[in-house]
Amino acid sequence: MKSFLRTRSIRIVAVLAIAAGTAGVASLTALSGPSAQADPLFTTAEVGVGADVTQDVYEAFSGASAPNSSATQWFTPLHSLAADNNTTIVSFDAFPQGGSTLNPGCITTKTGGPSFDRPNSSTAGLAALNDLVTGTSFENTSASCTGTPVSLTGQINFARSARGEKIAGTNLTFIPFARDAVAYAYYVSGPADSALGSLTKAQLAGLYAGTITTIGGDTIDPCLTITGSTPRSNLETAIGVSDSVAEPIAKAAGCDQIQQNSGNAFYTFASGIPSGTAAIIPISAADWIGQANGNNVDESATARANGVTLGAVTDGSTSLGLPYTGTAPNLVPSTTYYQDSAFGYNIFTVIPTRTLSGFGQDQNLIDMFVNTATSPANNAEICQTYYQNIAHEFGFDSLTSSEGSCGSTTVEGNG
Repeated sequence: MKSFLRTRSIRIVAVLAIAAGTAGVASLTALSGPSAQADPLFTTAEVGVGADVTQDVYEAFSGASAPNSSATQWFTPLHSLAADNNTTIVSFDAFPQGGSTLNPGCITTKTGGPSFDRPNSSTAGLAALNDLVTGTSFENTSASCTGTPVSLTGQINFARSARGEKIAGTNLTFIPFARDAVAYAYYVSGPADSALGSLTKAQLAGLYAGTITTIGGDTIDPCLTITGSTPRSNLETAIGVSDSVAEPIAKAAGCDQIQQNSGNAFYTFASGIPSGTAAIIPISAADWIGQANGNNVDESATARANGVTLGAVTDGSTSLGLPYTGTAPNLVPSTTYYQDSAFGYNIFTVIPTRTLSGFGQDQNLIDMFVNTATSPANNAEICQTYYQNIAHEFGFDSLTSSEGSCGSTTVEGNG
């Protein structure tokens, strides 16, 4: 079996093949049977960009998680059917290896293709894919490395998204495959205070609306992840506070643009707050679980070692508790928490709607992500037990019938 190497920051090297020989030799070669594929698998792979929340599990789907480290794990890559040449995927992270989503830099996804801004969130990945469909050139809304929009024609094939559609339209199809939940991480400066260990939805709403400023005697700094990131938008949706209200509160606290799902980035800010002050920030429960269990690239080890942890939530009259059960490195998602309609959410592979049928149909994407079978079978590769178990390793839960159907194509939008 050919090995499949996926690195966090993929560097595509153009290969110049110099053919030598005569026409007669070429004829003999042709008569000898099919030639072996000479180029690496990534040269024909389907390319994905987008969400930080799901970048680690897509690395596993690509063949290797936490690449280029002592913690690398190897997996059978997600691939299309043999009849469709076993095409695989490559997935470009939301930030470069050793870097951050605040300065994502550029990527080149195809041999001979242009360099363009690395989409650094679900929102940016969806914008890039929608620009591909409409023929509009793409540029990140901030920290652009190109300084100008770039055409993505032929450069990407799908987007990772940790949220559903927010912009009406039919350009993109959102295909669910698993479930995550938004949690809050917190840090208390000074003596430990258990008051922040459990908050109600109303308390979280009050903190981000500015109507509550202290809890348990501590002044609270309500922090936010970067604009467009799903921990930020999913928490705001869960507690019913708009970004236009929450952002000024976080900005006044000096923590409105913290790298998403990085406990360490949060701790860098929180470790400097005065005694008697505490800070909170939204985070993907699955990402926290995956990092603590040693499956994801760990961006929170320093934070955990210094007291940053997740809190329990009560939604109305329902106590959701913590978003996980067990102890690291064996944390598992809490079904009660993940199934909550406010704090739980589906995660998606998003493809251009035109690739589902007709002239633009992409059978490779269909094989891997779309269920085309009738009940009770599900023939989407990502929905099979092997790949669902990989999703579980990275802190995600499988969908229940009330949450949606893995591989369904009923949700459309433009971003």
